[in-house]
Parts: sequence; C-alpha cells; structure tokens
Amino acid sequence: MHYARTSDGVNIAYAAFGNADGGVPLVCVRPAHLSHLGVEWQLPFETRGHEFETLAEKRLVVRFDSRGSGLSDRGVADISLEARCRDIDAVVDRLGLTRFALQGFIHSGSWAIAYAATRPERVSHLILVQAYLKGDEYWDTPGRLALEPLATLDWATYTEASLSNAFGWAPDDLPRALAGLMRASTTQQDFLAFLKYDRTVDVRDLLSQVMCPVLISHFQLNAVTDQNIARRIASTARDARMFLPKNFRESLKAYSDFLDEAPAADVESEDEEGTAGQLRIYLVARAETRPGVVELLVTQFGGVPVSTLAGTTTSLFDSASGAAACAKALAGGVGAAVGVHAGEPGEGPSEHADPALVTAVPAAGPAAPGEAGGSDVVRGLAAGKGVGFRL
Repeated sequence: MHYARTSDGVNIAYAAFGNADGGVPLVCVRPAHLSHLGVEWQLPFETRGHEFETLAEKRLVVRFDSRGSGLSDRGVADISLEARCRDIDAVVDRLGLTRFALQGFIHSGSWAIAYAATRPERVSHLILVQAYLKGDEYWDTPGRLALEPLATLDWATYTEASLSNAFGWAPDDLPRALAGLMRASTTQQDFLAFLKYDRTVDVRDLLSQVMCPVLISHFQLNAVTDQNIARRIASTARDARMFLPKNFRESLKAYSDFLDEAPAADVESEDEEGTAGQLRIYLVARAETRPGVVELLVTQFGGVPVSTLAGTTTSLFDSASGAAACAKALAGGVGAAVGVHAGEPGEGPSEHADPALVTAVPAAGPAAPGEAGGSDVVRGLAAGKGVGFRL
C-alpha cells in the first residue's frame, strides 16, 4: 500500500501490481462509496472472478481509493469532477505513467470520462462498466427515490436495501457483501455529500470530446443502470463498442481483448478499417422478432444500436466488414430486411439527415425479409473480407 498527494493536499491510497513490462497499464477507478483497498479483496466476486489478478497477468494494474473513501483522506470538501481527476493525476504521476487505460465503474464512469476528455494525451483506452452520463438519470428512479430517506434515517439499513436493489440479480451473497464494503468505504456524511453532488453531474458534452477508443460493458442481468443508457453512451462516443456480458468471466475477457488493441491514434493502416474510420456506416434492419434480438446481434458484431422505431433498428458501425457480417447474420438468422451504406459524417443538417443514413434507409426498403441491400461503397470496403452479402 502506498500514498500519493494531490495538488490540493489530499492523501490518496493506491496499490499497483501485475506485469509492469506487459501491455498498456490499466488504472481502475471505483466509486467512492464502494472502494476500500483493505476490504474489497475479501468480496465474493473478487475472490471468485479474480478480476484484478486476471487483468494483471498481462499488464500493470493500478487501484486507488479516491478522496473521501477507503484508506484515503475522508471528509474532503471538494469532490468535484476536476477534484476526482486530480486524484488520478496524483497516482499516475507518482508511478511515472504517461499513457494508460482507464476503467470507470457505475458512478466513477463520469470521473473517467472527465479525465479522458480533459487529458486526452494520457488515456489510450476507456472502459465504462454500467456507467451513466447524467446523475439525476441514475438517482431519480422510483426505487432509488423510495430508498433515499433511509440514507439519512438508518445508514445500515440503507446500505443493505440499496445494494440489494441494485445487485439482487447477482449470484451468491454479493449484495450483502457490497453493503459491508459500502459501510467500510465511506461515512454516512461523506455519502450524502457525494449523493448531492453526483445528482448534478452531466458529462454528455465531455464524452463527445473523448478521443480514445471506448468499451461500454453492460451486464445482461443488470438492475444497476438501464441498458438504454449504455446505448446512448455508445452512440455519443466517437469510437465506441458495446458489450453485453453474461457474467464476470466474459467481461474480463472483453476488457483484456479490448486493451490488447492498439489505440486508434497509434495504428497506421491502409486497410478497410482505416478507410471506414473516416466514414459513418449505418445499418438499418426491419425485423419481426422479439424486442432486443436485433440490438443484441448488432453489438455482437461490433455495432452500436442508435434507435428502434416501429420494428426498424438503426445502428452505427466503424467497420464495413463488421456491418456486412452483421447484415448477413440478421438476414439469415432472424429474417430481417437489411440496408447498409457508408458516407462521410456531418454532411447533413442534422443526424437524422445524415446522407449515409438517408441512403441506408431506402436500401433496406426494397429488401425482402431475409435479404440484405446496400451500396457500392460498403460492397467495396468489405470486398475480400469473406463476408460478402447480396447488394
């Protein structure tokens, strides 16, 4: 266990472990009320999933308790987004890290977004796990509003009830273990201060400024954040992909694979991925199937569902071959009528008037169920990738 001191004089406890000579270092940012370096190793899911140990096999992993939590200074007045960024600065500067990946988890997702947006030269990858962009969107749900008075009246009962409400879907006795972690991580007073501030947080504009690749991870059996929030994050970020793991094991593999990818700024390639990166690739699918099936297939092929209206789902891809493979799977698997087109972004007066989208929509129109239609642009980009589809 070590300590770093922030520019405003706050002592931050941190731990660094793993393969220092491996891939890009990973700095894990945990919510203030669920972060205690001396306690969290005992949690069931940490013991069972070996989360940090697994990631540390291939890279240096850094964990720290942010201000007001765990073994770091408690009762700190400034808990703003910039103050959270100063906590990260203090730790990575102490370790001599100049470029690294960031992982934000639920509430700390906004901190990681703020850091990546304001210090783009330092962040190579961004992982957001069940994160949200607006605090009131998270806190002002019926269930959380109903429980909130307990945070003032009965701290112990609130921790048990709120964590059971959020993680009741999880296996074993995770909710109760997390409630114990919460009571160890923060005080009632510090949590109430955090709650008041976090409700005002809005990082939508900051997310649009993030330049590095972003992985949005959202567990399928999840009551923490709404899946539509994850989709909005994926559609707002410049370079995003969304993953819906079934369990911790799947999520760890996705994190590791994502971190093994070279950052976009470090890749020099003349292949279709590089060309497609300059284009906006839309896939439009009409299908009569269960809600969520099309969106799930899209995310599995690296796409980002943007909207679904009257049985028609619009998605964005950063790879023409990925869009082609997804179109083939949708047409053959669920009998969807699919249209795909690529064009330069920003040519239309609004997102809905984007020329790429305007072309993709009618491409899906004449396609019969089980067929894929598209443009010469996409066909050319996907040529030679082994995923050709009838256009």
